[in-house]
Amino acid sequence: MAAQDLRPARRQVEQRVLDLVIDNPTFAAIERGEPVSDAQLLALERTLRQTLGGQDLYLTEANIRKAYALKVDSLLAFLRHLFGLEGLPDYRDIVQRQFAEYIARQPFNADQINFLRAVQHVFWQKRRLAVADLYDPPFTSFGRDAVERWFGEAGIEAMLGFVETLRV
Repeated sequence: MAAQDLRPARRQVEQRVLDLVIDNPTFAAIERGEPVSDAQLLALERTLRQTLGGQDLYLTEANIRKAYALKVDSLLAFLRHLFGLEGLPDYRDIVQRQFAEYIARQPFNADQINFLRAVQHVFWQKRRLAVADLYDPPFTSFGRDAVERWFGEAGIEAMLGFVETLRV
């Protein structure tokens, strides 16, 4: 499809994004240069995905790449591009920061921390994580049932609960 054919679609996308964020308090705070929490940024990413990912528009990272020739890893990154908001972090940055804080809050040993880094990587790739995933590669490289040995049932539940808070 020629770039000229994409102009109306791009205008429609940009107008929908503008309509969505114009009254959003998190977006308004970002524009004013005020600090916003990771929870607020995650909520904004979820809102963008739910609203713009619908059947009539179906805005995804792959479609952004096709229409804009822009490689983004989240809709927050697309907002940063559209509105020139250099300080707006990517979803990946938020996930990394949240994992670092999660690890810092617990007395994890080196093996557990390495396992959690693998959890972070798999979660980032899949954007979700289930108990069954913890028994598949790359987690099998830590040894048989490493997640059970190092975290126990309560630790696994806490880990998955934490990861679920990052899901968009």
